Amino acid sequence: MSTSSSRSLSAAALARILPAYLAIVLLYINIFALPPITVALMAETGIGHFQAGLLMTVYTVVYCLGNIFTGILSDRFGPSRVMFGGLVAGFLGALLFTFTRGYSVMLASRVCLGLAAAAMTSPCLVYLYGWLPPERRALGVSGQLASLTLGAALAFLLTPLLITALPWRVLLRFYALTGMAVLVIFRLVTRDPPGEREKTAGPEKRIGEVFRNPALLLLSGVLFISLFQISGTMTWLAPWLEEKCGLTPLRIGLGAAAFSLIGIPSTLVGGALATRFGPGGVRKTVRLSMIGMLVSASTGAFIFLEKPGMFPLVLAVIILARWGSFMSVGPLLALVPRLVRPELAGKAAGLVNSVAMSGGFAASLLAGLAIEKTGQYHLVWLGFAGALLASAIGLHPLLARALSVSGAAGKTEKTGGAI
Repeated sequence: MSTSSSRSLSAAALARILPAYLAIVLLYINIFALPPITVALMAETGIGHFQAGLLMTVYTVVYCLGNIFTGILSDRFGPSRVMFGGLVAGFLGALLFTFTRGYSVMLASRVCLGLAAAAMTSPCLVYLYGWLPPERRALGVSGQLASLTLGAALAFLLTPLLITALPWRVLLRFYALTGMAVLVIFRLVTRDPPGEREKTAGPEKRIGEVFRNPALLLLSGVLFISLFQISGTMTWLAPWLEEKCGLTPLRIGLGAAAFSLIGIPSTLVGGALATRFGPGGVRKTVRLSMIGMLVSASTGAFIFLEKPGMFPLVLAVIILARWGSFMSVGPLLALVPRLVRPELAGKAAGLVNSVAMSGGFAASLLAGLAIEKTGQYHLVWLGFAGALLASAIGLHPLLARALSVSGAAGKTEKTGGAI
């Protein structure tokens, strides 16, 4: 394959990829439609705050643990089958949620959505690795992350508006049925990359080899800290803006929405930059991540901005922090196939995503405990900033060294799955 052809993305490959992005958007609309209708749900069903909270968070636990298993299944059966099976379970579960009043059934339906999220993360990464030429993988993975963020943002933007005109069950049913309609397109269009079919016919490889890969473990650690800051801030930003800054509901919504929406252009810009890095791309990607984390540590400045009149500065820090932290996540995830043999790509992606998402789960819990014990958010913002600085100063140099030892930093891949 010539250099020019390997750098281009054919229309056929793009047609295989776009339905996956669309399915992710619809899946995350279904996942994040629950928080805006929680009050109505509690009023109708009589469940308490703890039960409602469990409905909203159980998907995250299943998602974190499930990534390892969906990665293993992807290596064994191919990513497109795992993605389709996960989406079927997720959208059927979302539809079931709208017909039941039993709490245990509702909980089970949210577990199905967690499985679907896991199926559309690690297997989807393997799918993208196969269909994209190596030079385009960072941008393709960034597109996956942008789709996820777009789905969550649309759920938070549309649901409060539509719930005024539609009963919550009807609205959630519409979301689920739209997802199932997209499944038809997904099934007709998606196919495993040619190399993926050859790979799954080979011998089974042990996951222990993945856990013994120093570069992969360090990459997981860097992403753990990235998601620790991103998810923790997403969870506690709005309460801080209300409780400590004393802002109006409009400004609270603007600040919280800005932190989510800035993730879309920032991840796409990061992917585009990594695509243009050329032969030294791995080293430059690590450097981009290091700079991004240093920029994102600006959240530590929140401790000085707890006044209503400081909102313009608060908004500037929100934009700066999310831009820095999210810009490098896609390019970092795109490094995974450089670090393992092709038959281990699914397991490796599963490990990295499970570790990364557990960072977000841990941040939400630890931050909540710190706020409850101290009554302040200072420890939260300083903790997030400190973790980012520690990663930039400590983990990133180790990651660069591990990549150099593994040969990934100087490795030029000759082939890709693009057609």
